[in-house]
Amino acid sequence: EGYQVTGQAWADVDGDGWLDLYVTDSIGPNTLYHNNGDGTFNVSPLNDQVALPDHYSGGASFADYDNDGWPDLLVLGREDDVLLHNEAGHGFRDVTAEAGVSDPYASKTASWADYDNDGWLDLYVANWACVPRCARSSGVSGEPDRLYHNNGDGTFDDVTDLLGGLTYGGGFVARWLDFDNDGDQDIYLVNDEFIVPPGNKLFRNDGPGCAAGWCFNEVSAEIGADTKVMGMGVAADDWNGDGWLDLFFTNAGPAVLLEKQGGGPFANVASEVGVAMDPRTVAWGATSLDYDNDGLRDLYVASMRGGVSGFNPLFRNLGDGTFEDIGRASGADDPGPSVGVAGADYDNDGWVDLVVGNYDRGYHLFRNRGGEESGNHWLALKLVGGGPVNRDAVGTRVTVTTADGRSQMQDVHNGSSVGSSETLTLHFGLGDSRPQTVTVDWPDGTQQTFNTLAPDRTYRIDYNGGATPTTAGRSLMQNLLDRLSF
Repeated sequence: EGYQVTGQAWADVDGDGWLDLYVTDSIGPNTLYHNNGDGTFNVSPLNDQVALPDHYSGGASFADYDNDGWPDLLVLGREDDVLLHNEAGHGFRDVTAEAGVSDPYASKTASWADYDNDGWLDLYVANWACVPRCARSSGVSGEPDRLYHNNGDGTFDDVTDLLGGLTYGGGFVARWLDFDNDGDQDIYLVNDEFIVPPGNKLFRNDGPGCAAGWCFNEVSAEIGADTKVMGMGVAADDWNGDGWLDLFFTNAGPAVLLEKQGGGPFANVASEVGVAMDPRTVAWGATSLDYDNDGLRDLYVASMRGGVSGFNPLFRNLGDGTFEDIGRASGADDPGPSVGVAGADYDNDGWVDLVVGNYDRGYHLFRNRGGEESGNHWLALKLVGGGPVNRDAVGTRVTVTTADGRSQMQDVHNGSSVGSSETLTLHFGLGDSRPQTVTVDWPDGTQQTFNTLAPDRTYRIDYNGGATPTTAGRSLMQNLLDRLSF
């Protein structure tokens, strides 16, 4: 309790099989919580190395940028960012200067992907201009975001110029995704119109061949994605199951759901499908999940009303193209005022849990107790890259077809919501069915197919190997509170 919340990030920092939680405090210090594996957390013995008590922290993100098998930690700040290298689970070392990723701007969210498919994670940092001043009349023109290329030797180059100088404008978050299904990672940038009215931007990755060395083309207007709102957070998923990723982003006002029309443009269907939200709402982070394991992707939004408490919506996917808000009935309707949210199955029981950051009121951890009431099945997949594919497998797509003929597609991504870093494990709800075919499309074009994976299991799938079960669903042998507070 008492945190000035800004960011939350999940990762297994010590390799014990349980996801640990890092939360930031804008006035410091930050805290790393160790997952004890029994439903409880303690302050990690490594905490002093990542607390950053004198750092004005923003968002946080874990990523294995050097492909050594250990999640490293990037902590964003108002005037500088800090990259902490994971020393094989035994500690963290500040490598900011040698890596070259310190940023003098007010950074909000870090997003990782391998845009040139060289096997190393590159980095996009969204910067916002509203700190310390925040007024339309102040003449703020926005602060430049940063795109860093990973050189594979522990250093990064600033290659923001590849985006053509079009990143100025109060960026809150960028989501890497393959919006056009051509096999590479594009960038969708959510901008806050409160600062300047540039609109959101979609940078299509067109590969090598440009004078600058790599081609990103800004195609927002032609593809119907240049919405001008006070954008805050973003989630991307295939909510309608057509094989194309859609985009949901929050706003100080009605939310927007851009549904990809096959190979054509995007169209805003938020009102028609029931996720537009009350226009008095200021919504922030958003995450996509299948909270009830019925095989349909749902949507949770961290929000507030005019800067005060409200109730966060949980939009349940009804399977007919529409959603209903069941937040109040679900037990996850945190009254807020909420800013961030990140999903993860912290107790390894096969049901996705949520950590929600509330402004001035700390972090709340919501345990998903669906397994106590539902017989729905699930499948969790931890992808591990190798060779030409980054270790975190970011950019990999997985399609699961169940015995009842339904298909679901998800992508491994790092960086969405706002200021958050979710688990990289893909979680598929199966309803009352079982997996029939699991198809893995790696970023380099390699495809693997598995036909014998069992339900209610977590598998590790290696680029250089096969699928190995890691754990069955485990129930905690104790009664837990629905909400744990930090």
